[in-house]
Amino acid sequence: MKKNILLPVIIAVVVTAAVVWGLASLFLPPETADARVEELKEEVQMLREEKEELAGRLIAKETEIEVLQGKLDELETILISHQPKAGWEQYFPTHDSTTLAGESVQDVEALLGVPPVLIRSIAQNEEFNREIWIFMPYEQDPTGLYLYFKGNQLWRSQLDEFTGLYGSGLLQYEDFWMN
Repeated sequence: MKKNILLPVIIAVVVTAAVVWGLASLFLPPETADARVEELKEEVQMLREEKEELAGRLIAKETEIEVLQGKLDELETILISHQPKAGWEQYFPTHDSTTLAGESVQDVEALLGVPPVLIRSIAQNEEFNREIWIFMPYEQDPTGLYLYFKGNQLWRSQLDEFTGLYGSGLLQYEDFWMN
């Protein structure tokens, strides 16, 4: 008896092919795979657009930070403190003298800072401008550093007691205000 070996091989091949095709269809049907690929492409495109938008926002925020930092730096330069900037003593060798005599208001401000007490009289003619600046250079001491400006230049300085404007007589110095 001759058995036909070809028939079982064909049946095994057909069954195996059916099982493989069924499993492939079950896990990744061709239409679903194509749809998923398209879906992923759209998602990638959306993510690229979102990345570009966020990059633009980042640049805008970095620019805003630079602008705000510039403003902060500017504000720090005009920060008003009771004490003059560090190293102020080098410009005042004695209580009644200064090495800054004749310096401009701007130059003195750059060296010492903005004073906490300022009396200013501005005239049409710059030559008649008058300012008195008062710093409190020491923490627990009522000493005031007085700076007198005539015509926007430091005219005189003085280290003396400062207990406030009331009763100080600062407006009564005729040689300062009138000449």
